[in-house]
Amino acid sequence: MRDALSRVHEWLEETHASRFELGRHFFLRFFDSELVSTPGEWRVVAIGALAILLSSSIIFIQAYWHKYMALDGMASAEPFQMAVIADALFLITLAMFVLGLFSTLQWPALFPGLRDFLALASLPVRMRDVFAAKFAALMIFAGSFVIATTLPPSLIFPMLASGRWATHTVLQVPALFVSCSLAALFACFFLVTVQGVLLNVLPLRQFARVSLAAQGLLLTSLLCGLPLVFSIPSLKDSMNQRPDWAVWVPPAWFLGLHQVILGNREPLATRLALIAGIASAAAAVAAVLTYLWSYRRHRVRLLESASVVPQAERRQWAANAAGRLFADSRRLAVFAFIGKTLARSRHHRLVLTAFAAVAIAVVFESFLSLVLSDHFRGMLVRSRALREAAVSAPLALSLFVLAGFRYLFRLPVELSANWVFRVTEPGNRLAFLSAVDEFLLCCAVAPVAIVTLPLEMFLLGPAMGIAASIICLLPSLILMESLLIRFEKVPFTSSYLPGRRPLIETLLIYGVAVSLYVSVLSSIVTWSLESPRTALGLFALLLAIWLKVRKGRREDLEVGRLEFEELPEPAVLTLGIGRD
Repeated sequence: MRDALSRVHEWLEETHASRFELGRHFFLRFFDSELVSTPGEWRVVAIGALAILLSSSIIFIQAYWHKYMALDGMASAEPFQMAVIADALFLITLAMFVLGLFSTLQWPALFPGLRDFLALASLPVRMRDVFAAKFAALMIFAGSFVIATTLPPSLIFPMLASGRWATHTVLQVPALFVSCSLAALFACFFLVTVQGVLLNVLPLRQFARVSLAAQGLLLTSLLCGLPLVFSIPSLKDSMNQRPDWAVWVPPAWFLGLHQVILGNREPLATRLALIAGIASAAAAVAAVLTYLWSYRRHRVRLLESASVVPQAERRQWAANAAGRLFADSRRLAVFAFIGKTLARSRHHRLVLTAFAAVAIAVVFESFLSLVLSDHFRGMLVRSRALREAAVSAPLALSLFVLAGFRYLFRLPVELSANWVFRVTEPGNRLAFLSAVDEFLLCCAVAPVAIVTLPLEMFLLGPAMGIAASIICLLPSLILMESLLIRFEKVPFTSSYLPGRRPLIETLLIYGVAVSLYVSVLSSIVTWSLESPRTALGLFALLLAIWLKVRKGRREDLEVGRLEFEELPEPAVLTLGIGRD
C-alpha cells in the first residue's frame, strides 16, 4: 500500500498533458481569490470547516441513536417508519442545501473569467481546452463534495435506524446515496445553468451587478431556509399524506426516487422518481450546453470588452455629496477611497453581502419561530415575543453589517498601491482613521437604523417604534467603537493572513455575540419600552457607555502608527511595549 501511494504521488508530481495540468490548476485554486496574496492560505480555513463538520456529526449520531431507540420501543411500527421517511427527506434536502451553498459561494468561479483568459493567453493552450479543463475541475470538485456530503450519512443512518420495525435496512444505503447524490448534483447543475444563461444573455455592463444581486439573493434564501431544513424531521406525522403539490417540490422528487429504490410502487412515488430522473438529466445537459454556449459567445465578449468602464464609476453624485460633507481633504480622500473600492471590487461586495445575508437569516429565523409557535395570533398582536423580534432586527443587522465591514477592511485590494498612505502617514494618521469612523456611521450605522425604522413603527406603533430605534442606535455606536479598538489601518491597504483564529473559535464568538447582543439586549430593550422612565434610564446608561468607550479609544489612538502588514503571532509576546 505504501509503495502504491508513493507511485501515485510521484505520478502526480510529474507534468502531464495540457488539459490535465489546466484541470489541476483550476481544481487546486477553487477557493483562492484576489483577497489573499499567497495561494493555498485558505486551506487552513477549509481544514477548520471540515473539523467542525466531523465534530457536529458526532452530535447527530447520538441524537438519532436515542431517537430511534425510543421509536423502536413503541407498540406500533408506523411512527418508526414515518420518522425514517422524514429523515430521508431531511438528508436529501440537506444535500441540496450544501451543494447549493457551495455553488453560490463559488458563483464567480463556475465559469472561466477574464483573468483566466488573460493569464493563459500567452501559453500554448487552446481556449476550448481551458473551458474543458474548467468544467472537468468543477465536476471533479462537485463530485468529491457530493461524495463527502452524502456517503457518510448513507452508511451511518441505516445503522442508527435499525431495529425490529426497520425495513429494507440494506437497501437504505444505495437508496439514500443515489437520491441524495442526484439531488445535490441537480442543485449544482441548476445553478451552473443559471449562471451560464446570465453570462450570455445580459450585457457585460449589467452582468456584474445582476450576477452579484443574484448571488446575494441565493445566499440569503439558502440561509433563511436553513431553519426550515432542520425542521423537516419534526414533520414525521405528515409523511403519510400524498399532496398534489409535491410534484413542484424538488426534494420531494428525490424522496420519491428513494422510495422506488426501496421497492415502493405507489403511483405518486413512481411519478416523483420519474420527475427526479428527468430533472437530473435535464440539469446536467443544460449545464454542458451553457458551457458550450459560453465558449462560443461569452469568451469573445469578455476579450473584446476588457476595457469597458463600469457605469457605476462614471457617477459623480456620491463623490459630490461626500465633498460637501468633508471639509478636510485628507478625510475625504480616505472616505472616497473606501467607497470607490467597494464600488469596483466584486469580491469585497460579495463578502459584505454574505454578512448581510447572515443578518437577514437571523432576523427571519426569529420571526419564523414566532409564526410557527402555538401562541402566535397574527402579526398585529402586540405580544412581548413580537416586540422582541421587532427590536432584534436592527440589533442583528448592525452586528453583522459592522462585523462584516470590520472584516472587509482587512482584505487588501492592491498592496503595491498602499505607498500613497505610507508616504503621507506622518501628521495625517488621525485624520485617516477618523474617516473610517465617519464611513461606518454614514454607510453602516445610519442605513441600518433607517431601514429598520418602518418595521419597528409598523410592529410596535409609531411612538414606541421611534423610541426603540433610538435606543438600538446606541448599541450600534458602542459596537462600532469596540470593533475599531486597535484597528489602526486604512481599509484595503494591509496584507491579510487568514486562519489566524481557529474557525470554531470564530463561530463560538459570533454565537455568543448573537446571544448577548441580539437576544439578551433585545429583551432588555423590550422590557424598558414598557415604561417611559425605564426607557429613558436605559438610554442614559447606553449613552454613558458609548461616550466612555469612545473617549478611551480616542486616547488610545494618540499613540501608535498605521499597520500595513498582518504577521503571524510572534514567538515572544512584547505586551505592546514596542508601540511608539
